[in-house]
Amino acid sequence: MNEVRNYVNKMFAGYPKNEETLELKEEVIGNLEAEIEDLVMNKGITSKQAFRISTEKMSKLDSVIEGVQSVQLSKVLVKLTQWSLIYLLIAWIISIPFNVFSSLRATSWLLLIIILIIGVFYIVLKIIAGSLTNERTIQLAFMNRWQKWIWIIWALFMVAQWGMITAIHFGSDLWFGRNISIEGPYQFGQTIAAYLAPFFSIIVPLLINRFKNIVIRGGNEANYEE
Repeated sequence: MNEVRNYVNKMFAGYPKNEETLELKEEVIGNLEAEIEDLVMNKGITSKQAFRISTEKMSKLDSVIEGVQSVQLSKVLVKLTQWSLIYLLIAWIISIPFNVFSSLRATSWLLLIIILIIGVFYIVLKIIAGSLTNERTIQLAFMNRWQKWIWIIWALFMVAQWGMITAIHFGSDLWFGRNISIEGPYQFGQTIAAYLAPFFSIIVPLLINRFKNIVIRGGNEANYEE
């Protein structure tokens, strides 16, 4: 969308063109384009109306560019909790067909328990949200570093988990130089489920990404009311 890019380019005019600013500009463009597309598809409004609604929320962009964003604690917590429930529900639904395999049964139950706990927390949060009106300031540079480290730690965790699973299932065959054999479809499914189980932990870095987007939007992400 050239209109979005031109709008954001004007907003960033005059600011130093360092790596962090250019990266932030591309992220803002991506967020605006995605939100406009979502408004047009789901709200049935024109692209011009969607553009106006989306750009009106960028009034606090100066503070973002300067590296500090002020957000309302209640809005951020509510939005983050909503996205936590969405990600967890998707993961739980995906895990249901694999309940026949013991390696994923515990993961499926754990996801359900976490969903119930966060669901209760969300209800309580909605009740007391009015009392959480104080603002918080967040350093975006620190958040960017935190986000990168979370992804690095998650990648290392996945490598370690898959390495351990490989050692448990195929370690003897590999050690003694034997051909790897899987006896029947159930064992094959059990093996796939074992490799799939730790992948559900991707919810954590995805939530960090979502948290950053919520902060950039000042806690108003996906708030489409005019």
